[in-house]
Amino acid sequence: MSEHPNAGVVRSAYDALAKNDLDQVRDNLLADDVVFHVPGRGALAGDHRGKEAVIDYLRRLGEATQGALRFEPESFLADDDRVAAVLRVVGERGGRVLDERGVHVFRVADGRITERWSFPQDSYAVDEFLA
Repeated sequence: MSEHPNAGVVRSAYDALAKNDLDQVRDNLLADDVVFHVPGRGALAGDHRGKEAVIDYLRRLGEATQGALRFEPESFLADDDRVAAVLRVVGERGGRVLDERGVHVFRVADGRITERWSFPQDSYAVDEFLA
């Protein structure tokens, strides 16, 4: 069975993030009016609207974690406008360890990510790791 094209878009985003290729994400995978909804109470939480705001969020996330955070998708559920990525988020920095499960839900239109919601299993653990 072949992968749904929208799952391929999301998989490409995770692949680019793993390589810290934010230009690929911005130039080829995000819609101009993209919105990332990030839960939690930390400095990175909130809604990030537009390509530059999302790229700034991803850049700040990388800086805050010193590049040690990895998104490891385990499976994708896709249809014509949404993709759910079941994933593991792993990182270690400053003596703190994160090994978290969660779900990212994406809206995809015309081969571009238009929206992402993040649902960590334990948002407090993520906040503590990022503090």
